[in-house]
Amino acid sequence: MAPRDRDDDEMELINAEFESMVADLNLDQSAPTTYLDELAAIEKSERENIYLPPRTRRGIHGTFLHLIRSIQAWWKKPGDDNSDGAVV
Repeated sequence: MAPRDRDDDEMELINAEFESMVADLNLDQSAPTTYLDELAAIEKSERENIYLPPRTRRGIHGTFLHLIRSIQAWWKKPGDDNSDGAVV
């Protein structure tokens, strides 16, 4: 068997394997939406799902008491933590 025949046989084998791999591929690249449509949909959904914290109605007296308690809790926090603030 000549070297030329062997190269032809290898090429035929390679081509046959390639054709068997791509035979079932669908090369139709048309889609109902484009990439820009998908980005616009993501942006729209993010705008709609904005988190709004619940509003608590306390009145003036309740608001003042809440403010005082918050300041007291902040003032009484432990101050012996010398770390960089990254506490888990």
